[in-house]
Amino acid sequence: MDKKEREKSLREALVAQAERFAAEAIALSDSMADEPEVSAQEFKSSQKIVDVLRKHGIETEYPFHGFPTAFKGVINPDKENRMCILTEYDALRGLGHACGHCASGSASVLTALALNELRDQLDFGVDILGTPDEEFLGDKAMMAEDGVFDNYDFAVMVHMNYFTSASMECSAIDGFVFKWHGESAHAALAPWEGRNALNGARLFLDAVDMMRQQMKPDVRLQYNINKGGDAANIIPDYAEAEFYARAPYRKDLNPITAWALEAGKAAGVMSRTEFEVFSGPPYHDLHVTPAQKTVVESCMDALGIDYVDPPKGVLASSDVGNVSYRCPAFQPTMSIGKPYKIHTPEFAGEMKKDNVHSALLSSANLMLALAARLYTDDEAMEAVKRENIAMREAAEL
Repeated sequence: MDKKEREKSLREALVAQAERFAAEAIALSDSMADEPEVSAQEFKSSQKIVDVLRKHGIETEYPFHGFPTAFKGVINPDKENRMCILTEYDALRGLGHACGHCASGSASVLTALALNELRDQLDFGVDILGTPDEEFLGDKAMMAEDGVFDNYDFAVMVHMNYFTSASMECSAIDGFVFKWHGESAHAALAPWEGRNALNGARLFLDAVDMMRQQMKPDVRLQYNINKGGDAANIIPDYAEAEFYARAPYRKDLNPITAWALEAGKAAGVMSRTEFEVFSGPPYHDLHVTPAQKTVVESCMDALGIDYVDPPKGVLASSDVGNVSYRCPAFQPTMSIGKPYKIHTPEFAGEMKKDNVHSALLSSANLMLALAARLYTDDEAMEAVKRENIAMREAAEL
C-alpha cells in the first residue's frame, strides 16, 4: 500500500469514528453555549470536557500546568512522535460564545475521541490540551513560554468563522490596562487640591489618536476607558483605560508598544498623577507557510470542503501565534454557514443550530484528515517543519 492509499485508509477510518461520537460532541457544545464562562473562569466548561475524555478512557491531568481550568489528555503515551490538539472554551464578556469556542473546542474533543478509538492502529501519540483564557491573558502564550509545545510535531485547532480558509493569519497584539492615581477633591470648592486621574487617561488617549497618523495601514490601536470617576463635581482620583495595539509582525509591533507606554507615562507626568500598567503576555503573529496551506487545502479537497482565501484586511489575533514559534501550528477556519462576523450577538445566536453542528463535525474531520496526511507522508511533514523553522528564524522576536 503506497502512502496515498495509507492516508486514504486512515482518514476514512478516523472520519467514521468521528461520526460515531458526533452527537456527544454536539451535546457538549450546546451545553457550553448554554453556560458561557469568560476567560479564566471556565470551571464548568473544562470539567464537562474532562468528564467526556475520561469517560472514553483518555487519561487526563486536570488542572494542568498551574492553570485551574486547563487540562491535558494523553493518547498513546509511549509514542515519541506526537501531535497536539488545542482546545478553546472561553466566552466573551457580555457576548457569550460569540467567538464560537464552544463549537471549536468540542470539535477538538471529537477529534481526540476518534483518534483514541483507533489508538492501537496509530504509530504516533496525541495530546489534547485545554488552553483556556484565549480572549484575555492567553494561557497558550504562557504555556509556550514555558516550553509546553516544544516537542510536538505540530499543533492544531479549527476556529469557527463566516468563511472557510486554510490560510487565516493572525496579527501580533499587545494588551494593557493603564492606570492613573491622583487625589480627589471637590471640583467647585477646591479643585486645586486635587490631581485629576481622568486627565491622565484623556491625555493618553489623545496621544494615541495622534500616533495613528504615523501608523501603517495594517496597524490597529484600540482603547476603552474602564473607569473615569463617579460624579462630575468630584475630581477623580483614579482612572483606568484598556489599550490594544496590533501589527502583522511582532518586530513591527514592539516599537509601537514602547511608544504607547511612553505616552502613558508622559500623561501621568502632565496630569501630576501616578502611572502604572498591567499587561498580559504578548500574543505573537501567526503566519501560514506555503507547506501548511498546501497540506490543509489538500485535506479539504479530500473531504469535499469548499474554501476561499481569507478576506483582505482581516486583523484577528490569537495566542496560537505563540504556539507557532515553538512548533508548526495550524488554525484553519470553518464557516458556520452564515455571514455573521465573530464577536457579534448574531454569531453567538447560531451556536446551537444545525449549521454550527455541521461545522463542528467538518472541523473534526479536517483535523483528522490532517493527522492522516502528515503521519503517512514524511515529505509533507518535513516541509511543514522546515518552513516553520525558517519562519521563526526570520521573525526577529
